[in-house]
Amino acid sequence: MVPSKTFNLAGLMFSNVIIPNDGPRQVWLSRHYNFDNPLSVAGAQAAYEHGGEWLDELLEYLDGNFEYTRQYLAENLPGAVFRIPEATYLACVDVSAYFTSGEDLPMFFANNAGVLLEGGNMFVSNSACFIRLNLACPRSILAEGLNRICRSTKQKVGNV
Repeated sequence: MVPSKTFNLAGLMFSNVIIPNDGPRQVWLSRHYNFDNPLSVAGAQAAYEHGGEWLDELLEYLDGNFEYTRQYLAENLPGAVFRIPEATYLACVDVSAYFTSGEDLPMFFANNAGVLLEGGNMFVSNSACFIRLNLACPRSILAEGLNRICRSTKQKVGNV
């Protein structure tokens, strides 16, 4: 387990490894560096002990960003396929109605929309026409990014 993604603590280089069985725990300990940075431990402990209310607010905000994305795409890129995932702050959008599998989608959106995103095939095979959006951002940034993505896509294929 790691608090880095949820609480933005990646710089503390801290994770939790829970191995209840002594044999596997000793094997793990013999192969890994023990990182005993007091600041990292204190940061993780503070996040776990006092971050519950913040986490609840974050999850509510992310849910709102996902719903906003769903509605925006349905209205502005109706051929895009998007489903709200069960867990993550990343949205995968199938834009195969507008692009072919040979197109470099990250470069297209960088050059034509000024939006930096990742193509789906970076992570999963058979997903060349997917884009991956980070929704862990202010709604105003999300709205601007989606507007640029939709506008550049419509310009490419003719008004959708």
